[in-house]
Amino acid sequence: MTEKAAKTKLRLVVLLLWILLAYFYSSLAYEYIVASNKDKKLDEYLQYLVVLAGDDHRPTKEVRSLVVTRAEELKLPVRGDQVTVTGGGQTLQISVSFVVDINMPVLRRSIYQKVFHNQASYRNIR
Repeated sequence: MTEKAAKTKLRLVVLLLWILLAYFYSSLAYEYIVASNKDKKLDEYLQYLVVLAGDDHRPTKEVRSLVVTRAEELKLPVRGDQVTVTGGGQTLQISVSFVVDINMPVLRRSIYQKVFHNQASYRNIR
C-alpha cells in the first residue's frame, strides 16, 4: 500500500511541475505578444504621422514629441533620444528604436530583451 501511495505522490508532483512549467512559458509568451502588439500599434501610428506631418511641414521637435507621447500612451519605454526625425515635407523620415524587457513571472526579473526598430518614410497617398 505504501508503494502505491508513493507512486501517487510522485505523479502528483510531476503533474504540478508540468503545470508550473506551462504557466511559466505561457506567461513569457503573453508578455512577448503584448509587446509585439504595442509595437505594431506604434508602427501604424508612425505611418500615419509621417504622412500627416510631411503634408503639414511640421517641425522635427513636434514630430518627436508626438511619437514619444504616443509611446507613453502605449506604455512603451521610448525616450526622445531614441526617436530620429530627419528631413521635412516630402523627405520626412522617422526612425524609432527601443528595447522591451520580457520578465519572468512571479520574480519580475528580466530574462529576455526584445529590440524593436520602426521606420517610416513619407509617401504621397493622393
